[in-house]
Amino acid sequence: MDVFNPKILDASIRDVSSCLTDNQKVDLLLYALRSLHPEGRSRIIIENAVQSCLLISTLSAENTAKARILRARARLAAGSHFGAQEDLQAALVAEPDNPEAKALLHQRSVAVEKLLSPLPARKERFSVEIWREVALYLPRHDLKALLFIPHAVSRVASRILFQKLDLHFGGIDAEEGRSDPWPHHTGDVGLTRDEDARHAQRSADILTRIIIDSTFASAVRTLRIYAPIRDRDGAMAFQIALADRRGLGMLTNALPNLINLRNVHISAGVEGTLPVLRVLQTCTPRLRGLSLHSPDGPADLQLDFKTLAHFSYCTSGGSTNQIQSFLAQNRDFLRTVYIDNPHWVFPTNSVSLRNLTHFNFTGHVPLNNQLFADIVANGRQLESLSLSCSLDGATSQQFRATHHAYGPVLPFLRHFAFSITAVHRRVADRDLFPAVADFLRGRQHLRSLVLTAHDESVQRAVGLDAAVWGVLPSLVNLRSLKITYPPDLTPGLASWLIPRSVLALALTLDHVPSPSRDLVPFLEQLRAGIPATMRYIGLPDLLPLRNVSAIVGLGFPMVRVVRVGNSYFSVHRGEDGSVKELEPCPKRTVAYHCVEWLEWRGCEDACAWDPSEFPS
Repeated sequence: MDVFNPKILDASIRDVSSCLTDNQKVDLLLYALRSLHPEGRSRIIIENAVQSCLLISTLSAENTAKARILRARARLAAGSHFGAQEDLQAALVAEPDNPEAKALLHQRSVAVEKLLSPLPARKERFSVEIWREVALYLPRHDLKALLFIPHAVSRVASRILFQKLDLHFGGIDAEEGRSDPWPHHTGDVGLTRDEDARHAQRSADILTRIIIDSTFASAVRTLRIYAPIRDRDGAMAFQIALADRRGLGMLTNALPNLINLRNVHISAGVEGTLPVLRVLQTCTPRLRGLSLHSPDGPADLQLDFKTLAHFSYCTSGGSTNQIQSFLAQNRDFLRTVYIDNPHWVFPTNSVSLRNLTHFNFTGHVPLNNQLFADIVANGRQLESLSLSCSLDGATSQQFRATHHAYGPVLPFLRHFAFSITAVHRRVADRDLFPAVADFLRGRQHLRSLVLTAHDESVQRAVGLDAAVWGVLPSLVNLRSLKITYPPDLTPGLASWLIPRSVLALALTLDHVPSPSRDLVPFLEQLRAGIPATMRYIGLPDLLPLRNVSAIVGLGFPMVRVVRVGNSYFSVHRGEDGSVKELEPCPKRTVAYHCVEWLEWRGCEDACAWDPSEFPS
């Protein structure tokens, strides 16, 4: 018979395997896995297959060792050295005399010894100081690549990288307090738990190194701590030793050794934040930067920090009385202020606006409050200004009156963001966004701009319409733009209003602005005037994820990164420039290393100000 059905072969393999014992099936599976290259999807297949083998209770020691070694090779190829070492050690436990496991483990130890051994004495063309000056201009992704170069620059890169440390005392979902699944989460739950466990072990190893190695500890400048909002497992309590009967925690022992620590970010519940702050005010009273994120409520900030230059606080509930005295005692030193609480009114009397270079406020502006006028009139040194507020009254006159009275204001402004989240139902200030547009018009030094309103009712109340987009062509050096797409603006005109210098664009809209609510006509009309050099596009989560490829193919073929809602996708192209695939960015990367990932993709202009990143 000339016709052959390939499915017959699959059926024959299934029939044969059904006659085998579990150990024979494992032999067959491991033999087949050796023909796969551990790259891309094949790595996930190998991980899942080996895990399924290890779950067999009657698995022989020989097959256990083979499965572990196979997964270790795949992990080594992917750069997961710690996971590979665990598998090799487990293989030797199952089969102590296995020569392959011994050889791989020996290669791993030799590689580590070479990396840590002193460099041979030889005359270098450039001194270590020159290499350090060069490395300071490199992004973190390139610094990590330098670690594997057998050269003095690898040690320089190592010292720079470890100036900033991240410590994780819980899984990513527990740290963020999320109950909703992420839309592009890849991999099974077991892999996520393994990754969380590796990061927890890494944090413990870092704390141990800080305690025993004073040289390493003295190099740390920035420390970021991530802990669960509710410490159900007691992980954070163990680290900070909430009670004496629990013994001294590793974190409590490590913090006093960080003699050059300058910046600290803490993302945790109130119960986990306060003990760390009390230790810090004792061992590092002259801290320069402090960033707090406590979603379960504000903490009691009766602390002795009096020389802070950078302060960030993200929380909910409470009142501003809890931070007024804290801001006032640092009034003469503060240069950066980031306050995020939708219910708070900013206490302008507690800070010196004339000294600030970066100001970010998310909160509430009550009736007759003069926040905008005070900032525009007194913030002469501001380089970055971000306001996201709910309004109880009309505020447009504050922009117009101050601009007329003082002439050109905020001469050093490089980054500006203005967002209205809600307005009182009786408020109709339709001159607000036109006044802001006039305030911005012709600013040739402006690099990033955000102009958004929450929904169509808010847009109508504050005057965010197509006329506001008319200010964009005057901002000739703008590189990053996030703006609300109003209902009265046609796509064909909108794309031509975007400055040609824009590299990162994000649009907020409540629905696809076309009569049929169809994405295709909107993207096709928008595409004609989009700058050819654009690298990043962000759109709201109005579209099903299967249409992400349509965003690139129909509207933005030139971009490198696409964001839809909270999901990031990297665009991979072939040699001819055609789009091959859209790869989703991993969940942990989005949560903790989004800035670094965007820089690696050449989209650093899309980076929003992260309160855990301290201005240099």
